Amino acid sequence: MNSNTAPSSKHKFVIQSWLRPDLTPVLANCDYERLRQDLDKIEANIRASCVEALAIDITLDRLDENTSSRCRDRNIQFAPVALRMELLRHLLGMPSFREFSARLSSSDLLADFCNVSFIEGNRWTSKSTLERASKFFTHEELQRMNALLTETVANSDLCADLGLEAPVDASICLVDSTCFEANIHFPTDWVLLKDVALTLLKATTLIRSQRLLNRMSQSPAELARQMNRLCIEMTHSRRRKDAKKRRKAILRRMKKLLRCIGDHARKHRELLETSWDTTELSQREAERILARIDSQLELLPQVMKQAHERIIGERKVSSGDKILSAHEPDIHTLVRGKAGKEVEFGNALFIAESPCGFILDYELYRDAPPGESQKLRDSLARQRALDIETPVDCVVADRGFDSRKLLDELGEDGIVSHICPRNAAKLKELMCDESFRSLQKRRGGTEARIAILKNKRGGRVCRAKGFENRARAFRSPTACSHTTFSG
Repeated sequence: MNSNTAPSSKHKFVIQSWLRPDLTPVLANCDYERLRQDLDKIEANIRASCVEALAIDITLDRLDENTSSRCRDRNIQFAPVALRMELLRHLLGMPSFREFSARLSSSDLLADFCNVSFIEGNRWTSKSTLERASKFFTHEELQRMNALLTETVANSDLCADLGLEAPVDASICLVDSTCFEANIHFPTDWVLLKDVALTLLKATTLIRSQRLLNRMSQSPAELARQMNRLCIEMTHSRRRKDAKKRRKAILRRMKKLLRCIGDHARKHRELLETSWDTTELSQREAERILARIDSQLELLPQVMKQAHERIIGERKVSSGDKILSAHEPDIHTLVRGKAGKEVEFGNALFIAESPCGFILDYELYRDAPPGESQKLRDSLARQRALDIETPVDCVVADRGFDSRKLLDELGEDGIVSHICPRNAAKLKELMCDESFRSLQKRRGGTEARIAILKNKRGGRVCRAKGFENRARAFRSPTACSHTTFSG
C-alpha cells in the first residue's frame, strides 16, 4: 500500500467503543431493517479499510507539542465522529444542518452509527457541531482517505476485508466532466451592484445595532429600499422603445446610490475598528464584520466599472476580467452547449470510474479548467501514483476528449483508447467492434453517476459557500459512495 495514503506507523490507536444504550427495537419495518444493514456495512467497511485510523492520524499531525492532553483526546475522539456524520448526512441527502440535527437527535440508529449515543443521552448533535464536523477535514485530507479506499478495494490481499470476492477492476477507466454549479445570482451587471450594496448595508446595520452611530441622511433600510426600486425599474425598462437610454440613466442613479452606501459603510467600519471593545461583539465577530466590509469595498469600484463598460460604454469585458459574483470569486463561466442551458457558472468537475461504478479519481478545479485532454492526462498521472494491482490500460470517454495528440500519447503508454471519435465515418467503423460498442454503452452510466453526485445534496446547485466548502461538499458524498460499495 502506498505510504502516502496509509496510516503511518508512528501513531497506533485503537478506536475504543464506550458503553452505549441498546437500540430501540423496531418491528415489521423492512425499510428500517434495510437502512440498519446498510449502516452496519458502512461501519464495517470504514473500520476494515483503516479510514478511521487515517482520520485520527491526520488529526494528530495537526496538533503540536504544546497541545494539552485534554484537547488532544477530544480531537482524537471527534475525528471519527466527524467522518461518520458527514458520510451519513450525504447518504441521507440532507444539506440542511438544522434538519439533520433534529433527525440525528431523534434516531437511536443514526446516533449509534455516528458514535454520539451515550448512557446519559445523545451529545454532539447540535447544528453548530454538525457544521464544524463538515469542515473538520480539508478536501486534501478527504482525498487521501479516498485514495486509501481505492487502494484497498483494488488489491486482492486487502479487498477481502471489505467483503469483496474480487478486487475492483481499475484497468478500465470511464471518464467525463461537468460543471459543479455555485449558488449565485445570474451574473447580471446591475444585480452585482445590488448584491454589494445590500451586503454593505447589512454590515452597517450590525454595527449600528451596537450603538456605534454615524450620521446618515437615511436609514440602511431606506437605502436598501431605494436600491431595490432601481432594480425593479431596470427590469421593467427593457421592453420600452427608449430601453437603452433608460437603462443608462438608471445605472447612473444606481452608481450614485452605491457610492453613498459605500461611504456610510466605510465610516461605520472605522467606528467599529476603533471602538469594538465597547460593544457586545467578540473580537472574532468584529473581525468578521470588518472583513466582510473590506471585501465588498474592494469589489465596489470593480463592479461599477464593469457595469459602466457593458451598459453605458457598450463594450465587451474579457472573460478573465469579468466578475460573476460578489461573494464567490473562484467560479468561472463554462460553455456547456446543453439544451436549455448554454452556459453554467461554477467549477469544472472531472470524474473517472470503473465499470462497476467505483469512483477511481476526481478533481474539482479552482482555476479556469484546462482542456478535456489535459484533464485526462492529469487523472492518469494521479492513478499511476496509486498502489494498485491493475493499472489503467483502457480509457473510455465521449467525443469531447478526442484529440490526435492525446491518442498518440495513450498509444505510447500502451493504453487502449475507446474514446468516441468526432468523425462520424470513423465512429460508424468503430461501432462494429463489440468491445468499443459495449464500453460506449456502459459510458452512459457515468452520466448518471455525475447526476447522482450533483443532485444528492438536494438540488442542482451546491449550497456550500466558498471553493473549499464546495470541494468538501463534493468529496464527502464521493467518500460516501465508496464506503457503500458492495461489489
